[in-house]
Amino acid sequence: MGRMVTITVGAPTHAVSDRLYGVFFEDINHGADGGLNANMVNNYSFDGVYLSHASLRLKGAERWMTKADPLRFWRFRRLDAVSCGTWIRGDHGQRVDTDCPAPPINDNSRYARVTVEPGTVGAIDNLGYNGGGEYANACAMAVRAGHAYDFAACVRPVRGAVSLRVVVLDDNDEPLTDDVRFDVDRFAGEPLRDGWVFVRYALAGLRDGYGKLHIDVQLADRPGATRATHATEPSAVPEPSAATFDIDAVSLMDADYWGKDDPKWRFGKLRRDLVETIAALRPAFVRFPGGCIVEGVTPGNEYRWKDTVGASTARRQQYNMWAFKTPDGSSYSQSYQIGFYEYFCLCEDLHAKPLPTLFAGITCQSPYRDPKHVDTNGDWFRNVVVQDYLDLIDFANGDPDTSAWAAVRRDMGHPEPFGLDMIGIGNENFGADYVAKFDAIARAIHEKDPGMLCVMSAGLFPFRLPMKRTWDHAHAVAAGGVPGVAREIDANDADLLPATRILVDEHAYHSPDWFIAQANRFDDYRRDGTGVYFGEYSANGYFAAQPQDHDHASSWRSALAEAAFLTGCERNSDIVKMTSYAPLLSHVTGHGWEQNLIEFNPAQVGPSVNYEAERLFSANVGALAYECRIDGETPDGLFVCATGDEGALRFVKLVNTGGERVGVTLNVSYGPRGLLRRSGAAGSPHTLRVETLTGDPDARNELGYTGGLRDCLTHTVRESVLPPDGPGSIALALPPCSVTLVRLA
Repeated sequence: MGRMVTITVGAPTHAVSDRLYGVFFEDINHGADGGLNANMVNNYSFDGVYLSHASLRLKGAERWMTKADPLRFWRFRRLDAVSCGTWIRGDHGQRVDTDCPAPPINDNSRYARVTVEPGTVGAIDNLGYNGGGEYANACAMAVRAGHAYDFAACVRPVRGAVSLRVVVLDDNDEPLTDDVRFDVDRFAGEPLRDGWVFVRYALAGLRDGYGKLHIDVQLADRPGATRATHATEPSAVPEPSAATFDIDAVSLMDADYWGKDDPKWRFGKLRRDLVETIAALRPAFVRFPGGCIVEGVTPGNEYRWKDTVGASTARRQQYNMWAFKTPDGSSYSQSYQIGFYEYFCLCEDLHAKPLPTLFAGITCQSPYRDPKHVDTNGDWFRNVVVQDYLDLIDFANGDPDTSAWAAVRRDMGHPEPFGLDMIGIGNENFGADYVAKFDAIARAIHEKDPGMLCVMSAGLFPFRLPMKRTWDHAHAVAAGGVPGVAREIDANDADLLPATRILVDEHAYHSPDWFIAQANRFDDYRRDGTGVYFGEYSANGYFAAQPQDHDHASSWRSALAEAAFLTGCERNSDIVKMTSYAPLLSHVTGHGWEQNLIEFNPAQVGPSVNYEAERLFSANVGALAYECRIDGETPDGLFVCATGDEGALRFVKLVNTGGERVGVTLNVSYGPRGLLRRSGAAGSPHTLRVETLTGDPDARNELGYTGGLRDCLTHTVRESVLPPDGPGSIALALPPCSVTLVRLA
């Protein structure tokens, strides 16, 4: 029959951080290009920059090398195509000037020059983001019947008259959409610079399927275009000559993208179903852009936010360091179609606080990454590293009339400030040099904006000894021992963290057993004005040397352990100010990490079981934490926390990680009138909603390259009306291996 216990919910103990649950976005697993980015065209701007696969076999400075391959992922048939631009990336990411026959759209942009011979119908194909590996030749553009799709490109006539036909074809070259046709030398479009014209057409969906973008190219057949069609007297008819045109910035996306018709979404567009899945978590903040890509793996590979703003074609691309974990080893570029401006806009739409994290002057310090340190006393550190933080504050919050970077924000479509109030300084950095760099950056930030909250990294390892230096420094800041690094945040400051002077960012990738054991981790943390941001976590077994493969990833066992850990975060939410799971997104065939919160294929979204457990926590949390006491001996594997409002219990979360059923009597009769809200009409009834997730510990949700999600959980919801005066207790049965949310209204 299992165990029987009584859980008594007592008085409120402290305020819950209003940023307790957030999301951590990093461009890993094709989370941006191929995922959040609505544009389905791979290497859309012919600017592809990749990690050199051959260099991964080397060591030292030659290990992480750049491979510029501007035409990668495009197939040109019966055509001549060359890459053109004013410069290209060298082996170490440096700028190498190149000859260019005509100006690109922007100095940072390259383009394709295409030539078609007379009598030839050439073709240009793009498969989209298929994740590589065994799917490298698979179509990856998802088309649905009844949907409209936006096609756009920048084109420029060079010589002759060229006709283009654009359509999406399946593997058998059968059309999935209708087609559009236009002549390069005389179509109507939006004039750009130097002869470039922007064209945009709508393709109507015909039938469901995965396809490839296909552009037929031929000489335009119309009088006087390229050759004489008749003569008044016998004469030789000249043969038509080859025709040439330039093409750049090609996009194809579902017209129903996130933010459609909102003028602030002028450039990067987001995939709607992914945004809606993230929004269902109700995140209080979004951390971006990572993660290890913040630091990069070699100088020059760090994430520079200034490369990601402005017009899409002006953004300077970079290889993605996570390419070394992709199936083909290298084909992973950061196009920056989704950049800092789009991340800020997404935060605004989600009603979430932005937490941008920037390079602190140290490349990735994870094992086998050959970290490099910028000289803290050097000009480059002061004028580039530190200045990037200060300029970001201007970009996010500044007045466009007085700040050049704020004017960039305005010109992109958002004249109002974004309300940035916190910044992460580095990611997973540690050591004496990091502490010195943190102080230098934080002092400069607080000199510009005394109210800005700075997040300090505690490194990669979630153990007390490797985190000691960071925590000792944070406690010194809290005690006022590091002048200028932080200030006492006034409790009246709107939307700030009132008791916090500094947040320490801890990360943990460990086993389910470890996370269960850490449910009491924060019970004895010092309450001195410091706070915890548990910024990356996942019970994937990484630090326990458990297999990092598909069969062991994202199991219900790991989700249960994470839920047990989160009960401890809620109970200690006076010290734990923020939490976020990582990684957030993964293309099903583009895994760099196997365990992820949300998986997707080109057509469908498949939340993991970890997502389902996380959602119960993040979308159901009150403003106050309540005392919870388990009377008698606590059954192994039972965890509980409760939150609500002043005088009104609203949410109780119960996690049973054990293999036996647990019967619970939930005592909510604290105080003379109990813990249920008494607002509204006298004697009004209350609603009890009990939502339970349960499943086999080894089961996982499955999403393939095609098709929808196969859900492994049993999801039950029971609702009832309580007596007007409220019950003294509530009887519950917790199934083995379950997460239960009790909601009172």
